[in-house]
Amino acid sequence: MKFEKSGFRRGMGLKAKFSIWMILFGLIVMGSVNLFFLFRESKILSEEIRLRGETIAKNVAANAEDPLGNKNDLLLSMFVYDTKANNKGVVDCFIIDTGKKIWASTEKFQLNDTYVSPPGLKPLLNNSILVQPYKRDKGEEVYDIAVPIKIKETSIGEVHLGISRDAIKKNIKETSKGMAIVTAVMLISGVFGILVIVSFIIGSIGRITQDIEAIGNGDLDREIMIRRGDEIGRIANSVKEMAAKLKNARAEIIEKETMKREMQIAHEIQQTLLPQVIPETPGFQIASYYESAKYVGGDYYDYIKIDKDRFGVVVADVSGKGVAGSLIMTMFRTIMRREALINPSPHNLISLTNFMLRKDIPEGIFITLFYVVVDILSKEIVYSCAGHNPAFLYSSSMKRILSLNPKGPPLGIPLFDEREFARRLGEEKRNFNHGDILILYTDGITEAMDRDKNQYGEERLKTIISENRDCNVDELKENLLDSIRDFTGGAPQSDDVTFVLLKRE
Repeated sequence: MKFEKSGFRRGMGLKAKFSIWMILFGLIVMGSVNLFFLFRESKILSEEIRLRGETIAKNVAANAEDPLGNKNDLLLSMFVYDTKANNKGVVDCFIIDTGKKIWASTEKFQLNDTYVSPPGLKPLLNNSILVQPYKRDKGEEVYDIAVPIKIKETSIGEVHLGISRDAIKKNIKETSKGMAIVTAVMLISGVFGILVIVSFIIGSIGRITQDIEAIGNGDLDREIMIRRGDEIGRIANSVKEMAAKLKNARAEIIEKETMKREMQIAHEIQQTLLPQVIPETPGFQIASYYESAKYVGGDYYDYIKIDKDRFGVVVADVSGKGVAGSLIMTMFRTIMRREALINPSPHNLISLTNFMLRKDIPEGIFITLFYVVVDILSKEIVYSCAGHNPAFLYSSSMKRILSLNPKGPPLGIPLFDEREFARRLGEEKRNFNHGDILILYTDGITEAMDRDKNQYGEERLKTIISENRDCNVDELKENLLDSIRDFTGGAPQSDDVTFVLLKRE
């Protein structure tokens, strides 16, 4: 018996075909997942860079109000150069007046020139802020952030800040590489399972495909319904684990970026709070030092000009760190600077500040401070202490160190209402004679520890002040820092170090 030849030709086997198709399908699905997360990460990073640039530009605009109004191009130039030097990603910064005249610029040879915006960008006009992307000459992608400079709602100029978007490309490249490796591993594992039992795979492939597509579209909480002990079950379990890992990875990325953004904001806020220059006061020498133990510290110091004959010096310590602590310190600084003009008494000013802050300070956060008002004419100091370390005064007439420690509770303590706080807060007055030295500080000095956990202590601090009584404040400052470094012997800094030195000439 003869059989007619059929049209069937032996070709590639089912396992091979199915494996090839599954590889192609897996590449498409995982590629979609990669593109989804890359697009999402790019969006998050773009938003982060834009918000960071807006914060920096607003800070520059706020700081430039008085200098631009007074035509102080030197101070304006310091602002723009410090902005570029202290903020990674800032490529340029301009401060211009309403006539487009450049008063400060990070670019060379542009001072007093007419500012010309990059091609294609819209003018700021009446907008409160304007963010526009453009490309620089070398193809670098940049956000141009324009913010008005106003005095009493009257615009006197603009800040134009350029911040690079190159960080987005770098992060996307690194993320793509990692996800490509994960994709390859998952595909290889899947192919081996498929080759073992094709028939079982075909029966459940549709449901697995739907699960993968749902995960690729962002449904990382999707429940995998397949319950088997063979290769199909293993694939289903792998998909489930993949979804869980992707979900955890996404949550970790978002959390890390959020924390990073919050810490950056807190750091920028804190830097704007600290005095940028030391006031020139005839007859007095002033020096200060601040070093945080972490990215964002809790210490703060400030100089407050009350009137032409009096100025205040404050050193404070906020128990909270991070964004919360920076925001509390911002409110504290604003109230102190504003109310000091009409409340020269340290007792009244601190009591009023506590009254205005107490209900807004979160539970568990409080502020300790030492505030002293110096009368230039009478050469007297008036001071109060709210739960802070005592100040030390070297008396040239008595040839010894005096401890200034009027009693008072910290700000924000819920145990005391406003009346009880004011009752418990003390105020003292003392002459500030020729050669007298006053130091206000935080516990980062006295509690600095060596490698054996011994503390620097108040006695060492007093000794350094006494031994350097004939030095100017800058020399005294350096000698004090050398003493602390020699004592700690390279041990990690355990707390913020802050102090202000004041000497009558």
